Amino acid sequence: MTSRQQLTVRTAVYIAAAPEQVWKVLIDLAGYRQWHPSMELLGRSDGDDQPLREGSVLRLRTNRGTALELDFEVSVTEVLEGSTLAWQGGDTEVFFGRHTWTLTSEGEGTCVVNEETFTGAMAEAVLAEHRHTLETQYAAGDAALKSAAENAGT
Repeated sequence: MTSRQQLTVRTAVYIAAAPEQVWKVLIDLAGYRQWHPSMELLGRSDGDDQPLREGSVLRLRTNRGTALELDFEVSVTEVLEGSTLAWQGGDTEVFFGRHTWTLTSEGEGTCVVNEETFTGAMAEAVLAEHRHTLETQYAAGDAALKSAAENAGT
């Protein structure tokens, strides 16, 4: 049996901005196209102008402009104002991901943990082959979130 840790991709970043400011950037899904290096919102089940909530279904595109471009749907499972955003999607039997961002106040800024745990029959093989790429993409997303949040007030 494979451990949960082996099937989890986890990155973290310190952002010199208050959790409220980081949160504003993180939940502005329509704005991802401007700052996120590889992800964009294609649509929402409840309308792009509504507050993000549990049960929202999001259509996303990742790896835009590359041979690995992929459109997919996720369901938002947790929205805790200023601290946690989580969604999940995929086929639970084949390949399924649960993605969570956790924001914690740290000194004058915010620590953001970006974590996704994968399950399903293909999860172990996919992670064995693509872990480095996923870690690189998540770290790039973290750096872009950092830049967008730190520059939002300027």
